[in-house]
Amino acid sequence: MTLVTLNRRTRQSVLLLQLDGKTPNLALMRLAAWHKSRGDAVAFRNAPNRTGVNRSLDDRDYSRVYGSLIFQASRPLAEHAQRVWPNIELGGTGWNISERLPSEVEACRPDYTLYPSYSHSLGFPQRGCRLHCPFCVVPRKEGANHAVATIADIWRGEPHPRNILLLDNDFFGQPHWRDRIDEIQTGGFRVSWNQGFNVRLIGDEEAAAIASVGYYDDQFKVRRLYTAWDNRKDEARLFRNLEALVLHGVKPDQIMVYLLVAYWDGPRITSDDHYRREKLREFGCRPYPMPFVRTAETVGFQRWVVGAYDKRVSWAEWVRASYRPEKLGDGDPTPALF
Repeated sequence: MTLVTLNRRTRQSVLLLQLDGKTPNLALMRLAAWHKSRGDAVAFRNAPNRTGVNRSLDDRDYSRVYGSLIFQASRPLAEHAQRVWPNIELGGTGWNISERLPSEVEACRPDYTLYPSYSHSLGFPQRGCRLHCPFCVVPRKEGANHAVATIADIWRGEPHPRNILLLDNDFFGQPHWRDRIDEIQTGGFRVSWNQGFNVRLIGDEEAAAIASVGYYDDQFKVRRLYTAWDNRKDEARLFRNLEALVLHGVKPDQIMVYLLVAYWDGPRITSDDHYRREKLREFGCRPYPMPFVRTAETVGFQRWVVGAYDKRVSWAEWVRASYRPEKLGDGDPTPALF
């Protein structure tokens, strides 16, 4: 987002559009805080489709409109927003990975009033990543690992729960991760490593640290850790460190492992994808396929695994059922436990 007129002093009417993502959008929250500090009137709209983007009868003629998108797949919606709102300023990883919020906006504490039903706190203790995976934009967007905030900086304070949703991709790549773990422990915080952590790059010390805190899913309802297995060549160190987590008290079923599929060998499901799924099932983890290219086959594979149909229905049967549980021969669409 260029925000070319940030220094104007006249009061403005501002519209913020969240074009994708289920998690509260930090960039829009900081923009809201910055504009409100100047006395501007701010309206927010969750707009994941054209209906949300389109003008309504009670829309004013907004002097500033911002749209934020995380995913490349949302670009057609963003382009539609440009037609509806010719003065819109678009930003986010899905639009331009090189743009940043101005420093004076980035410094604002997020305005959580955009999401009145959201009670948790979210943010980045660090940015950047040690790896340079060809399918990931994080190193290009954020550069090398660097600390940006403490847990105390991220927490909203009383009376909000001490639930911290961590949005960084390489928590243990920062030099001060031990301090952050100490903050979590001594402050009685519960955390969700929502974007996962590089299990390939942790060691015994990191595994012990993870097991020592209250880790949860992004809703803070069940115990959950998130990580990924993108490449079969990482098998040895991945399982070595999964075993370290279990040794320190993490249950295998509490670990969700994202599986990159439809990338290395084109937009199809391969024996490699089945191999990684089977290995994780044997270990007791929860595999979660993430198709790089979404086709009927790759999305069908995702549905087969996430719904745990792979525990009782062969892939061949699933394909014959057109990847749909209601078309299975037994007529029972109910998935097994994940």
